[in-house]
Amino acid sequence: MIIRIMRHGDAPLISGQRQLSDTGIAEAGAMAQWLSSRQSFQAMLVSPLLRAQQTANEIESVTKSQYIRLDENLLKPESDPRIATSYFEALEYSSILLVSHMPLVVNLLEAWLPGQGRYFPTAAVAELEISERGVKLLSFTSPANIDSSL
Repeated sequence: MIIRIMRHGDAPLISGQRQLSDTGIAEAGAMAQWLSSRQSFQAMLVSPLLRAQQTANEIESVTKSQYIRLDENLLKPESDPRIATSYFEALEYSSILLVSHMPLVVNLLEAWLPGQGRYFPTAAVAELEISERGVKLLSFTSPANIDSSL
């Protein structure tokens, strides 16, 4: 199973529901281009919070692959990563994209790869392969380090 963990794009805390800034929209668009160059995903599970939903909308506007989009409360920032990882591993998909928030994105990575948790820049994606042999980090990509020729 391939699991991609994505943090939402830049969304400054101004008031009320946090929305993506122009920078956040550009970050999400750049990462959507990058994602479209990778193996497609069968499902995109998205936190119900606005900034994650807006990030998912940017991905949908760029990617051409067919997938199911689901809102998932387990992707809220305060969710328990142990419960979330067990649930996501039990899904019947071979490839999923999770769109979530700090600190959960770090906590999910740490739950799957103890000792390898790291800061997620906005719109960054950690790509994991989960198999009977264990969990492997395939890539960690952010808008700042993708190839601009995509």
